[in-house]
Order: sequence, then structure tokens, then C-alpha cells
Amino acid sequence: MRTALGRVVVACVAAVWLGTALGISYTVQVIAVSDQASALSISRDLLRDGYPAYVVRSTGAQGDVFRVRVGAFANRGAALRYAESMPEVGGSRPIPALAEAIPQGIMPLAPRLLWQQRWETQDVRVLPWPAGLALRVQSVDPLRQALYVVFQDGVERRFEAWAAVPLVALPEPLQPEEVDVPIVDLTVPPDDDPEGDPSDEPTPAPTDTDDADPDAAADVADDAPAGAVDEAVEGLAGLEEWVADPHQEESEAGLLLLRDRWLWPPSWSDDSAEVRTAFRASLVTIISRELELSDETVDALSYEPGGTLPPALVVLDLSDPSARDAGRVVGLGDPSAGLATHGPDALVAAPLEAMPSWPAERVQREPPTSDQDLGGADWTVTADGGFVRITLVDGATWRAGVGTPLWTDGRFVVAWDGETLLLYDFVVR
Repeated sequence: MRTALGRVVVACVAAVWLGTALGISYTVQVIAVSDQASALSISRDLLRDGYPAYVVRSTGAQGDVFRVRVGAFANRGAALRYAESMPEVGGSRPIPALAEAIPQGIMPLAPRLLWQQRWETQDVRVLPWPAGLALRVQSVDPLRQALYVVFQDGVERRFEAWAAVPLVALPEPLQPEEVDVPIVDLTVPPDDDPEGDPSDEPTPAPTDTDDADPDAAADVADDAPAGAVDEAVEGLAGLEEWVADPHQEESEAGLLLLRDRWLWPPSWSDDSAEVRTAFRASLVTIISRELELSDETVDALSYEPGGTLPPALVVLDLSDPSARDAGRVVGLGDPSAGLATHGPDALVAAPLEAMPSWPAERVQREPPTSDQDLGGADWTVTADGGFVRITLVDGATWRAGVGTPLWTDGRFVVAWDGETLLLYDFVVR
């Protein structure tokens, strides 16, 4: 059932992560003239074309100046896009400008441009997220990890992953237990001793079985070929219970990520082959001991992403919401299973048989037909000459943003301007 605009405003303020009311907004400065009648005539013409125009008078040493302006915008990005899409008026190019005391009836929902990116062949999906929304943008040719852009609690954060699921809590502390990591001495012999001293040669990284029971090592070799599941990580039983409700209004406490972990150091482009090899050996040992697998089993699950990217392991990672690399590895993905088409879908030595599913809706380039207006019970959005037109239940309507609307959940709007994908939300004025 549709509600009155007053109830819409109250609901938006109470439930949506739009932040505090605006004290100063952006507007679009169209033209400034000295004749009031001309300013009012220009404003009426703009209103007829769907632009929410108004006139502001200012008095200076040279007399009165009448400024014709359009709209109220929650950030400069939205105002700039809007201004660039408007035609010139009287030889004047519209520009974004800060403005106070914008008339209350002008755009009661001020658009905020949250994100924009050139859209070519990427697969784009929208995901409900606790107290917000996430966009998943993935290159498909060549296939790469997806970029997740999360808008939540008024904050934007980004990370890359094959798949991501928010958790209501982390089942275990993030910091892994200390492990004995082999240190490889890569000291370069001095120039006056090009042959080097044999006693100073780097010590090769020990294998996972150097100090272990040889019979146990033989069992691993016989019973656990590459890609096989040994035993689920202890202490993480029931991990599915921590998966958040996608529609809850509280932020997630952590993330379950399936993502690449590079096997070369961040400075790999400047490092020698010896440094890369040593870094790889150390990382493989750390992960193999965390998962109680052999080094050989872990190393066999590495893959080459191609291009200029270093070799990688696909790890199942428990992380805090920042998605930084401080999370705990609780499993591995098998790149031989599904990576060529969409990403790895088989897990190894993980507390789950597969990555939990998470709702996602693909954004199609084709705009809705005229009888498929997008929106919820309180307002709808339609395409209008390269602009997003919003219409409230009381009949108020205006060109609110740039682009053709492709998707909305009643809070956020995804639009396309022909080459760039745009994401808006709206701030109650």
C-alpha cells in the first residue's frame, strides 16, 4: 500500500543509511542575468523540460543579479554529472555550485552519486547487504576476481574476491596461531667474492615432513592426492550459522571470502627469482600448517592467472569487514573446478562443502519497457531523455539524475548513461 510523502520521509530517515540531513547542498548554476523577467522565463522553460529550476536574487555593487539554478544534490559528483548532461542556456555552460537555502520544494529527495565506472563487458550484479548494498563487478574476458563495492552505514569500502558472504559474527579470532615458518637466507655475496662461500649459501626451505613422523607423511602421500579433502578445520563447525540475513539492518561483523592469495611478495616486479621462490615456500608452509595439509598438496592447488599477475592460491578466508589480508585461512579453492567459467567452486580442507550462496541480481543493459516502471510503493523512476525521472506518490516529479534507470530496490538506483554505470541513493531534504 502506498503511503503519504510525510510517512515516506520518516521511513527514509529511520531506516536508510543516508546520514544526517543536509545543511549545505550542491546545485547547478545555469546562468546569471541582470533582468528578472528573463531569469523567470528561462526558469519556466527549464521546468517544462523536467528540470527542477528556481531563481535566486543577489544584490551587489553593480546591482541585482538573478541566478537561474537547477536542483539540489547531496554531493558534488551528482551535481557535476547533471550539469555536464544539461544543454547550454543563453551561451552559458551549467556548472555545479554550493548553495544554501535551496527552496524546500525543489527535489525533496536529493540524489547522491555513490559510484561510477565505465561499463564494457563486465558482469555486474547487485547484492543485498546488511544495512546497505553491494555491487559485484567482474571481468569475464579474461576471467578475473570480482570487485566488490560495499555501501554500508554511510561508508564505502572495496575489495576483490571470487565470492563474498557477510557474517553476523566471526566464529574464531582472526589472528592465526603462531607457526614455525622457514626463513631462507637470500644474502647476495659481496662483489669481491663472486663465487661466494659455500657455507653462506641459502638454506633450502625444509619440507613439511622434515621433523614429522615419516610413516604419517607416507599416509598423507598415499591417501591425500592434490585437491583431496583431509579433515575439516576443527573449531569451525556450524559456520553456516554465522551467515548474515541479507536484509538485516545491522552491519556484518566479518566476511567469508573466497579470493586469490598471491604467491609472490607485493614488490615481486622488482624482486629476484630467489626472493619470489622463498616467499612462495614460506607462504605455502604457513597455509599448509594452518590446514594440516602437506606442502605438496597446497602447492599443487596453485594456478597461473595469466597476463601480468603472479601465481596464486585461492583461499577461503575469514576476515573482518575491512577484508584486509589479516584474515585466517580456513580452506582452499580448487582452481581446476569451475575457474575457467565463473570461479572456483570446489573447496579443499574447509569447514564447508561449498561457498554459501548469496542472493545477487544481474544488471541488464536493456532498460525496462514503458510499462515496467522501476521503484517501490513510495516512488518510481523512469527514463526521460537521458535522465532518471523520479515520481513520488503525491504526483511530484522531476529529473533527478543522469542516465537510464536499469535497477532499483526502492533505496538505490542503478543507471547507465551509454558508457558509464552509475549508482545513486537519495537524501531526504
